[in-house]
Amino acid sequence: MLFCHLLSKLETKSKTKLQKKICQVVLSHFEKQYSKELGEVWNSISQVLSTPQCWQYAVLLNKFNFSSEVENDLRLKGYRLIFPETSSCFRQSLKCYISSSPGRFPAQKHRAGKLKEYYLLNAASVLAVLALEVENGEKVLDMCAAPGGKSIATLQYAWPGLLHCNEYDHLRSRWLKQTLESFIPESLMSLITVSQLDGRQIGNLQPEGFDKVCN
Repeated sequence: MLFCHLLSKLETKSKTKLQKKICQVVLSHFEKQYSKELGEVWNSISQVLSTPQCWQYAVLLNKFNFSSEVENDLRLKGYRLIFPETSSCFRQSLKCYISSSPGRFPAQKHRAGKLKEYYLLNAASVLAVLALEVENGEKVLDMCAAPGGKSIATLQYAWPGLLHCNEYDHLRSRWLKQTLESFIPESLMSLITVSQLDGRQIGNLQPEGFDKVCN
């Protein structure tokens, strides 16, 4: 029995070592490929990618219920804006904070009729919105919207004429609706529609119906 247990531990250790070797091969390939394509910029990108705690637990402030107290608390805890105010990417209405230290800012519970002051999300959702450069009045489709990070960030960034949030999965769609109710004033909910369609069908159902599409 003891022999079998030791053999199992050795096999697990061997598999772990192999996985680490494979991972290192992949990282080496990334290093070679992207340092060639991106040059010096790759060094800072690589540093961010290798420290996921910086961007996995970002904090997006809600402009519809802004709290300077929360913002000060973030700064005291070592959080910083994802883009400095001097950056061309900085937008006053889209304040997203990240931290270099491991840990997670406490979440706020959903309370009917009460808007949350901030949203916890992966900072990649904010980058997707910035890449779209949504203009006021444009019709925007968030094709895979749940749990709601991209949709919330879009409404912080601009005032779209229409924001269509689609989520195929029933449970995730319910989650999405609750998220929207927690962050968006009732007066703006008329700008938002929610559907549970297969994203591949939307183009046929509403051809050229949107100015920007986020997936």
